[in-house]
This record gives sequence, structure tokens and C-alpha cells, in this order.
Amino acid sequence: MLESPIHAHHLLRYSVELLDQPLSRGEQTALVSFYDENNKRVSTHKFAVIPLQTLYEWIEKGESINLNSAYIHDFSLRDYRVSRGLDDSMPLVLKDFTAKRAFFDCDTNIDFSHSIFTGDKTIFESAIFGNGYVNFYNSQFKSQEVNFKKVKFGSGSTTFQSSNFGDGAVNFFNANFGTGNLSFIDTNFGNGNVDFRNAYFGDGTVDFKFAKFAEGDISFQRASFENGKKDFKNVEFGGGKLDFRGIEFNDGDVSFEGVEFGNGRVNFRNCKFGHGHKNFELADFADGEAQFEFVSFGSGSVSFNRSKVKLISFNGCHLNCFLDLRFDECASLDLSNTVVRDVVDLKPQGESVVIKELSLVDMRILGRLFINWRENQVYDLIYVQKGTSLFQKAEQFRILKENFRNNGQYDDEDDAYLEFKRCEARALFAQELEESKFKGLKAYPTYWFKKVVFDQVGHYGTAPVRVLFNAMGVVLIFSLLYFGISNYLFEWGHVATTLPDTLNVSKGFWNSVYYSSITFFTVGYGDYFAYGAVKILAAMEGFVGVFLMSYFTVAFVRKILR
Repeated sequence: MLESPIHAHHLLRYSVELLDQPLSRGEQTALVSFYDENNKRVSTHKFAVIPLQTLYEWIEKGESINLNSAYIHDFSLRDYRVSRGLDDSMPLVLKDFTAKRAFFDCDTNIDFSHSIFTGDKTIFESAIFGNGYVNFYNSQFKSQEVNFKKVKFGSGSTTFQSSNFGDGAVNFFNANFGTGNLSFIDTNFGNGNVDFRNAYFGDGTVDFKFAKFAEGDISFQRASFENGKKDFKNVEFGGGKLDFRGIEFNDGDVSFEGVEFGNGRVNFRNCKFGHGHKNFELADFADGEAQFEFVSFGSGSVSFNRSKVKLISFNGCHLNCFLDLRFDECASLDLSNTVVRDVVDLKPQGESVVIKELSLVDMRILGRLFINWRENQVYDLIYVQKGTSLFQKAEQFRILKENFRNNGQYDDEDDAYLEFKRCEARALFAQELEESKFKGLKAYPTYWFKKVVFDQVGHYGTAPVRVLFNAMGVVLIFSLLYFGISNYLFEWGHVATTLPDTLNVSKGFWNSVYYSSITFFTVGYGDYFAYGAVKILAAMEGFVGVFLMSYFTVAFVRKILR
């Protein structure tokens, strides 16, 4: 007998041979052979045949139902109700139900609808369902533990719609749902832990719409989906931890629209999406932390539009598709170490986008980042960071500066460039202070000179009007100096003139303004000239004038040429 595992094959191919040989509890033996995709037999298993009438008698008498290693053909609670003249939706109690390693074969469907499972445990572990329709509609599990571990479904559709799993643990670990549609619509999973780890979901639609989970932890870790639609719309996940790590979503749309993720941590780390739309719109992550680190989003689009989250991280992701991050509420958004090859949209369009902290550390933008300096309050988003150094803040502003230039947002580029230079200057100043006392003494005058001359005067060449106003201020200051020295410290020096006495008003204030102006612009008409200590002031003003006018020219031309 071959003993290869059958769960490796998603499409259930098998043949059944009934033998008139007793096997444990049954008078007949079912010899079931399983085949791979090349119709090569990979395993053969023996099952004890349990006649339907025997099973129905157990249900009617309220006896415990033990179908371990049994073969059951065309099991149907609907047919049972018809044979007993019962209403189609009348609940039927299945006491202490266990069907470990059982084989449910069928021509059309297997029907457990409107059933009530009682006892300490309900066990379907390693059970196999044939290729027909499997129906657990509106089933009630009163057990403390529900075990579908390693169960195998065939190519037909499977539904657990409107079922209630009670408050015990629910285990679908390593379950294989075959290739048909799967429905958990409006299913209540209760307060217990729910385990879908390593489960395989086939090509059909996988539908969890309106399902409800309560306080238990939920794990889909390393589950695998094929190319059908994955719909978790309006699911309520309760307060436990949510583990979606390492899921293979493959192609097809994935919807978590309107999902309430509860207060537990939501972990999508290392998931892989294929082509299709990934929808997290209107999702509410409450106070939990959402981790999408090292996720591959594939192609298509990803939308978190109008969703609410406290902390969300995309650290290390390669963002090769359009990503809409226009949150309604977001306390902290981490885009560090990401590579943007398409578009990431943070820019408000008609509705406000509330993000309080944004990390772009080591981000590489090969596509576009849509963000607005004022509407997104970018200044606060970067400076509010507590876990980043000044060098890292400077680098983030530099990244934004380059992005704004590529987007044609030149005013935003100037704002980002200014904060980049400020953070860089402060970081270098702090670094020199830490290295040695000698460097610290040198650092103070260097830092303050740069702060005044480069920053305060012209915002590092981004504000030509500011340079112009500072130039006017310099002319006025020197005018006051000339006027004061010429009138009250005459022995130190004064502004002399070649004009006749009748035209000489060298001691008047407006004459001092005039002399300051022609000195600042280095015009030199020759009608007034410095004498004594005023020569030093005039030389200084001439140098400042040349510098500021050059500064103004560069800043002004930079603005115009863009």
C-alpha cells in the first residue's frame, strides 16, 4: 500500500472500490485510491463503510457519533429531514461528533446545514470531503473545541455561512479548501483562538464578509490563496492579535474594506500580493499596530483611503504599484527603507488627511510621492519624530526636496531644502561639540556665522525678497553709523564732500542714507567720500553690498528659471 500524503494535491482525484470485507466497525471496506495531476496513484487508504441508515439512527436516538476512519457516502441532513418528515431548517443535534480521518464521498453534496454539534469536542481532523458541494450553513458548534485540522475539501464549493463556532478554539490548521468557492459570510467565530495557519484556499472566491471574531487570537500565517477574489469586507476581528504573516495572496482582488481590526496587533509582514486591487478603504485599526513590513504588493493598486490607524509600518517594502495613504486618522506612518517605483499618494484632495508623524528614513523615490508641505504639515511630521537623529531628519527633508522638484512643487522644494540645511547644520554642530573641546570652540563661531549669513539673511538662497529686505536694513544701519560719527564723533572721522559749501549737507541724515546707498551698490560718484574711521565702515559696507546683491541675484534667478 502506498502511503504518500494526499494533501499536497489541491485537486482531489480519487477512485473508490467497495469490498465485502469487514473492517473494524463496518461490514464492508472502502478502498480509496488517490491520484496526482498525471493520474498516477500516490496513495491508497482503507475505510470502514458506515451505512447512512445506521448513521441516521444514531442521530435519531441522540447517540454519540463516531466516524473515525469511516467511509460515508452521500451524507445529507436535508435528506434525513425529508425521510422523517421534518422541516428543512429544523436544527438537528449531533452529539460528541468525531470524524477523524473519515472520508465523506458524494455524488452531489454533503449537507450538515442547521446542525448543532454538542459535547466537549467536534473533530473533523484529517477528514476528506468529496468533490461535491459541502454545506455547513447555519451550523452551531456548542463544543469547547472545533477541529478541522488537515481537513481536505474537493473541487466543489464549501460554505460555513451564518455558522456559529461558540467560544472554544477553532482549528483549520493546514486545511485544504480545494478549488471551489469558500464562504464564511456572516460566520461567528466566538471568543476562542482561530487558526488558519498554512491553510490552502483555491481558485474560487474566498468570502469572509461580515464574519465576526471576538477576543481570541487569529492566525492566517503562511496561508496560500490562488487567483480568486479574497473578500474580508466589513469583518469584525475583535481584540486579539491578528497574524497574516507570510501569506501568498497571488493574483485577484483582495478586499479588507470597512474591516474593524480591533485593538490587537495586525501583522501582514512578508506577505506577497499579485496583480489586482488591494482594498483597505474605511478600515479601522483602532488602537492596534499595523505591520506591513517587507510586503510585496505586486501590481495593481493599494488603497488605505479614509482608513483609521494608530501606528502603521511599511518598512522595507518595494512599492511597485499605486499606494493611496490618504488616512482619515493616522498617529504614525513609517515609510522608512521603502523603494517607491510608482506613486504614493498622501496629498489631500477635497478631504483632510490626518497624519501626525511620518518617517521617510532611507527612502528611495524612483517614482512619485504626492504630498503637500502645508496641507500635510510636513514640517511637524518630521520634527515630531522622537526616534530619529538630526542627520536622519536632514536626510528626510533632502528626500522630500528632491521629490518636490521632480513634481514641480518648487515652493515646497524651497521649504524642504531650508529645513534640510538647518538640520544638517545643527547635526554637524552637535557632532563637533561631542568630538573634542577644541573643535567645540571652533564650532560655535562657524555655526552662528552660517546661521546668520546663510539662513537668516536669505534662507539658503530660497528667499530673494528676504535678501532684498536685509539689504535695505544694512543700508539703513550704515546710514545711522555715518550720521552718528559725522555729527557726534567728528574727530574719529566723517563723510567729506567735494561739493561747494552752499551744497554741502554732509551732516544731514538723508545725505548719510544717500552715501550709504552708493557705497552699498559700489557706485562711487565721487561727490562724497569717507574720511578717518568712516573709511573702514565704507569698505565693510561695500563688501556686504557686493555679497548681498550677488546673493539676491542668484536667489532671484533661481526662482525665475524654475
